[in-house]
Order: sequence, then structure tokens, then C-alpha cells
Amino acid sequence: MSKTLALMLVFAVAFLASCQKQDVDKDKAAVRALVDGDTIHFKTGTAGDSSEGASTTDDTTMGIWWRGPQTHDSLPTIDVEVQGDSAWVGWHQHNYGEIFHWVQTSETTAAKWTKSLQEAVQLNAVYRRDGQSSDTDRGWKLKKMSLECGQSETTNTVQIDSLKIHSSLRDILIVNPLESYFPADSLITFTPGEKLDITLYTNVTNGYAWLHAFWGLLLVRTPFQGQGDGVFTGTWSAELWPGFRFAIFDLMTNSTLMDPVAPYDYNGWLLPYKIQTAK
Repeated sequence: MSKTLALMLVFAVAFLASCQKQDVDKDKAAVRALVDGDTIHFKTGTAGDSSEGASTTDDTTMGIWWRGPQTHDSLPTIDVEVQGDSAWVGWHQHNYGEIFHWVQTSETTAAKWTKSLQEAVQLNAVYRRDGQSSDTDRGWKLKKMSLECGQSETTNTVQIDSLKIHSSLRDILIVNPLESYFPADSLITFTPGEKLDITLYTNVTNGYAWLHAFWGLLLVRTPFQGQGDGVFTGTWSAELWPGFRFAIFDLMTNSTLMDPVAPYDYNGWLLPYKIQTAK
């Protein structure tokens, strides 16, 4: 009798473990489906650079640069870990394309340098189960998002160490973009037209840094000023129209743009934010 009870107990434990595994697999599939269908927070972009086609203002000492349209993996990689009513997501994508630089070679001549680029991009997020497991999405809701971090793959020596944002309303310091989480419904919030002082701390003593941000419907690019020792500073006026936006902090080596044969060497942070009138 005791042997029979023992066997029954073993089968019961195995059955419960199997059911729990099936539930976790269903939860992972539900979260992946939510991420895959979210084109606002997990967007696969193919647009070119914010200064593509520019021809009137130099943004290097020799000319103008921009990235062309990019292609990506057929599908992003979506890693999901579920523990109870919490799920952690790692969203990964590769970007493939070209970077262009119109270079003034003399007072009357110019040349167009072209380099291939390959970037690895990652974004992390946290989901919580707010509803029931019987719901279509098994009750999962996006709660928090990290910054998005990208870097060149073939060669990568540059790194943004931290980002400081200061205004009369706030002081923000971000050190690790993939471990800095913000509520998905509010993110970092700026007021319309808020003047922001930006400081990038990097490991690049001789390089370039830019801010890509929206002004109306246009994504524009503004150079940072190098202060030495890897520090870059600039100012940014948040746009006037309320809504969900993003800004990109872009860092490159000097040789990426100034040497026609040097490899593409890049690190960038994408900051999702919200414009909202002060309460």
C-alpha cells in the first residue's frame, strides 16, 4: 500500500510540474505576442539618418555625414523569463546599412565616402500580470521600459558611461541604460519647450557626439561640444507638442568619419520620453 501511495505521489508531482511548465510556456508565448505586436515601444525602423540629404551646414570639420536606410534581421529576438506574475523581456535586433560622409577635399571639390555598418541593439522591459490567465493576453501588461542601447558589432571601442540631464525642474543621471527602468505609461516626462542641459560622459577623448531629437514631425540632429576627457555637453529644448517621443545620444570615434578606411565604431543610447504639460 505504501508503495502504491508513493507512486501516486510521484505521478501527482510530475503532473503538477507538467501543468506549471505548460502555464509558463503559455505566459512566455503571450508576452512575446504582446511585444511583437507593439510597434510603438518595440519599433523596427528602416528610416535613414536625421540629416540625410542635408547640404547647407557642416557638422564635421570636413563635411556632412548621415546613415542610409537600414535593414534588419527577419525577426527580432525576444527573450522572455517568467516568474510568478512578473515577466522580464530582452528585445534584440541587428541593423545593417551604410554610413555616408560628403567630404570637402579642396576649396572646389568634394568626395563621398561610404562605409558599411552593422549594429546590435537591445531594449529591456518588465511585464506584470494585471488580469486573469484566462484573458486573451493571459493578463499581461507592459509596466516598465529601459533605454535602448546600440553599438557597432565589427569594431566597438567607444562607450557612453553616463548621461546627465538637468533643467530647472529635474536632475536625471543614467549610468546603465539597460538597467534603468521607467514606467511605460509616463516614462521620463518633460514639459513643452523645457530647456535641458545635457552632459555625456564617455571614454572617447577624440570623437564626435550628437543628439537626435524631434522638432515637430522632424527628427533633427544637434552636435555636442567636446569639453575634453571624454565629456560632451549641449542644450536641448524639448518639443512643444505633447506625446510619446524618443531621443538618441550618438557617439563615434573621430576616425569613423575622418578616415575613409577606418571601421565604423559607434555607441548610442535611445531615451524614450513623454511631453506633457506641467500639472
